[in-house]
Amino acid sequence: MKTFKFEILIVLLLIGTSCVKIDNYDLPDAKIEGRIIDVYTGENLLTTQGGFAIRVWERSWDFQNNNNFESLAVKQDGSYKNTKMFAGTYDMLCYGGAFWPCDTIKGVQITSKGIVQDFEVIPYLQVTDFKCILQKEGFTGNQLLLSCKLKAPRIEGLPKLYELKSFINTTPWCGNGHSIPINEYINSRIEFNRTWEEEMKLTGLSESSKESIIYTLPPLAVKSGYTYWVRIGVAVDDANRNYNYSEIVKVEIP
Repeated sequence: MKTFKFEILIVLLLIGTSCVKIDNYDLPDAKIEGRIIDVYTGENLLTTQGGFAIRVWERSWDFQNNNNFESLAVKQDGSYKNTKMFAGTYDMLCYGGAFWPCDTIKGVQITSKGIVQDFEVIPYLQVTDFKCILQKEGFTGNQLLLSCKLKAPRIEGLPKLYELKSFINTTPWCGNGHSIPINEYINSRIEFNRTWEEEMKLTGLSESSKESIIYTLPPLAVKSGYTYWVRIGVAVDDANRNYNYSEIVKVEIP
C-alpha cells in the first residue's frame, strides 16, 4: 500500500512539474533621467531626499486605471534617474512638491536607448540671501545663526504662509525628514499662519511686495570638532506642506 501511494505521489509531482513554465522575459532596461527646473532661475529646484516624486502611468496597453501609477524619486539636487523601466509610452507628472500644480506631460517614449525628460515648475516661494554665521564660544557656546529673505514670484492665489524652518544634519542629506531630531533643532522655526500680503504689511512692507524682510531664525547650538550641513526651508499651508529650500552649507566647527 505504501508503495502504491508513493507511485501516485511521483506521478502527481511529474504532472505538476510539466505545467511549470520558465520565466524567460527580459529584465526591464528602459532608461529615463532629467531635471526639475525652477522656471524663474533655470536652475534645479532643490529639495530633500523623498521630498516629492514624479508620477508615471504606462499607456502602452488598454484598460488603464489612473490610480495605477509608479513614482520616480526626485533627488536632493532636483534631478531624477531610473534605469529599470519597461519600454513603452508613459504619461508623467511632477507631484507633491512646493510648487504650483503643473500639467501632465503625455506620450513620453521610454526605450532602452534612454531619454532625457526635464520638467519646469513654478515654485511657491524662493529662499534668497541665505547666510549661516558661526558664533564661536560665546556665553552660550558655539552657535550657528541662520538668516534669509523670501521671494514670492506669484502672489495671487498663493496659499497661506505656514513656517520658516532651519534644518541641520551631520550628513550631506539635509532637509525635512533628514535633520537631527532633537527639540532644540526641531523648534528652530518661525510660524506664520497668515497670507503673504498680511506678512508684508505686518513687517512694514507694501502688501504687493514680492520680497520680504530679512528673517533670522533661533540659533542652533553646535559642538566643536563636528561637521554639519545646514539649510533653511519655507512651507506654505497647502495639502503637502513641503518646503522650498536654500542651498546646503557645510560648516566645520573647530
